[in-house]
Amino acid sequence: MSAAIRISCVGFLLTLSACVHINTIQSVKHQKPSPYEQIDFEDVLKRYLGKDFKPSAPMEGIYEVSCTITKKGKGFLSRVEREKVIGRRENYAKVAIIKDWPESKREYLEISLNAKSAPHYPIIGEFQSFSEGGGFIYKHYRPKGEPVSYTFTQDLQPEILEGVKSEVKGNKTIIYKLTYLKVYPKRSEIVTGKKDGGR
Repeated sequence: MSAAIRISCVGFLLTLSACVHINTIQSVKHQKPSPYEQIDFEDVLKRYLGKDFKPSAPMEGIYEVSCTITKKGKGFLSRVEREKVIGRRENYAKVAIIKDWPESKREYLEISLNAKSAPHYPIIGEFQSFSEGGGFIYKHYRPKGEPVSYTFTQDLQPEILEGVKSEVKGNKTIIYKLTYLKVYPKRSEIVTGKKDGGR
């Protein structure tokens, strides 16, 4: 094949590619809105969680997550132990906790709802209840490395979950506390039978 024909073929392919790209942009730009009512993944979850007045499992729900980091230890030449909050993030994540398949090794899985209209929603953790009940081991998955484990208890208020992890650094103890506040379904909605989609 001569150089001239090769250049001509490359030019044709580039022109064709540009036309396809322009047509795709125009079709997306001029796409008509759907005549059907639209729902997103969170709406689907709310319908699943609100299908009964009582969820199939008390932990299931949509939560907002906050984190507090506390440093605990004795000061230099001091016998008094002090605590200091060194980090705090309020409502930095929204997640859903739902039952996994019956044959799964995970009892509950945690799905991140931070992305909006995403094609996929990542499973970022799992909960496994203690054999004696009353608490959970939470494993938070990380993109790299081993999962981080927290011990979770359910507060006297059933809509709050609290998890704690601590690590020792020198003569200091760093305590990480996660607080999950259930935003759907709320207990009042379960008791009264009100299901408004959490809005």
